[in-house]
Amino acid sequence: MAGPSKVEFPGQKRQRMRMRGTKQANLETQKKLRKSLDRLLAEGETLLPAMSWTGKLKWGRTDPVTKTLVDLRKIFGKRHDKKWLAKRMMAKRGDDVGKALAGSLMAAHDQEISIVGNYSHQSFGKASYVRRGDGKVAYQAGLQNYHMTTLRMLPWEDHARKGYFFFSWRNGFVCSGPEPNIPDGWLGDVLERSRFSFKNTGNVWATDGLDVEKISANEMTGNGYLLLNFINGSKVAIGFDKLEKAKGKTSFIHDLALSMLPPNLSTVMEPDAIWYPEGGNRDGSRDALDRILDAWMGLTLNEGSLSKRVKVAVLHHIDDGFVVGERWFSTAEEAVTELNGSAAEKGLALTLMQSATGSGIRISQRGEVHEREGTALEISATSCNDVLSALWQDHGLSGLIEMGIGEEEAQDLWSAQCNKKRAFGKFLKDIESQRAKADIIQKFPYRRGKVSGPVGMIHDLTMMGLVEGMGKAEKSALSKKDGIDGQAASWAWLVAAGKSNGQEWQFSSDARDRGGAWSHAAINVWKTGEELVEGGEVDYKEALELLRKACGQIEELP
Repeated sequence: MAGPSKVEFPGQKRQRMRMRGTKQANLETQKKLRKSLDRLLAEGETLLPAMSWTGKLKWGRTDPVTKTLVDLRKIFGKRHDKKWLAKRMMAKRGDDVGKALAGSLMAAHDQEISIVGNYSHQSFGKASYVRRGDGKVAYQAGLQNYHMTTLRMLPWEDHARKGYFFFSWRNGFVCSGPEPNIPDGWLGDVLERSRFSFKNTGNVWATDGLDVEKISANEMTGNGYLLLNFINGSKVAIGFDKLEKAKGKTSFIHDLALSMLPPNLSTVMEPDAIWYPEGGNRDGSRDALDRILDAWMGLTLNEGSLSKRVKVAVLHHIDDGFVVGERWFSTAEEAVTELNGSAAEKGLALTLMQSATGSGIRISQRGEVHEREGTALEISATSCNDVLSALWQDHGLSGLIEMGIGEEEAQDLWSAQCNKKRAFGKFLKDIESQRAKADIIQKFPYRRGKVSGPVGMIHDLTMMGLVEGMGKAEKSALSKKDGIDGQAASWAWLVAAGKSNGQEWQFSSDARDRGGAWSHAAINVWKTGEELVEGGEVDYKEALELLRKACGQIEELP
């Protein structure tokens, strides 16, 4: 029974259906596709990949790429037979690439291009195409956009999975068969289109700042470089400085890989990273470098951080000597010159570094200590203070003793610095000051407090003024004293040191009179003490004896 007839109303618009993934072609798209399809129809045979492999399979079998090429040439022979093309593009059997080509040739006969497909691939790119027949979308897009060096390889992906290699560049499209033989012109063209600027000398391509002869010998040049060793003997060197600065939407290795199918560069190239600190080598870091380069090849490591990772790996595996920044030294004496700090800081840092030789630690830029692979002492910090802070806990005590400080005093200084770390510049200045004071004190025959009576007071003030400074001694002399002898001794010292002017009101007249009588002998003690501190050969004890007699002090000197 016939169904009800459809009713159309006046003014009703007819609906037009459009397939998913298609679009209305604009004028520019129409022109591009028209040009591509016309050329495909006219000279399609020249757009097919050239087969450079001349080998043979076992048992005289024909390789699958050659079979496909034979089938495609047969289809080109029927290019103007629309009936045959229509049948071939819908065939359930036969080569998939041939089916896509038949559909593309059928599209080339269309007078008007209106609705086009919109093909997009994350890696190989995107393009418009005319879909005809039952061929794969990717294959039709690749055949119709043969001018795109990446997209035109898509129809051959099944053959690539079977172990056949394809190379595509602006001036060529080659299948090298089951062996990844690099065709002439491919590498130079790919490098020319990369975001780096290369200079070519023989079979070596290098960025600016690199020495070609050293690259050929795999030696260090510039600030280090990434080296790509191709199976045909070609070398490509990219300076680390260029890797760190150059930026692009995709990585260099990604673009290079997409110029061949399968996009597996490890079949045609082996990467290497040439860098080692000045004076050092990269022995022992091979495994670590291989892991870094594998991550880069696998697109899991950003190109901008490659140089940093390489340098860290090399530095971490140096087994002897000292690494400071990016330089290697065989001795601590050479290494410490790279650090910032005073002479005292460098001296102590040298002692601690010598003590830490072979410890296999790394001192970070913040002065933190980390374990490392090799036994060398690695210093990323730039100041002696950071190095001293890092090594102080384990080597500070021995360093102080090495400086000539007594074991008991060194223990106290080490503990105090461990508990409350001060800047080592100030810490060492204080030690130097204390040691200088100790040296001066050693020159006097008596310590402070060992001589009694007025003579002892004048002696103590003399030592205080010469060792700890006049200000402290003057303050002590002006402090309240018990007894007339104490006041007289203070006044005598003030007169001897030239600090008595304006201080009379703080002393009684009796104390000033008595102190004035002692002042001549006190002046002799002060001057003798000054000469003693300066290294003169004087008899300070004799000066004290004269002072004792002038004071009328009964107690003998110790």
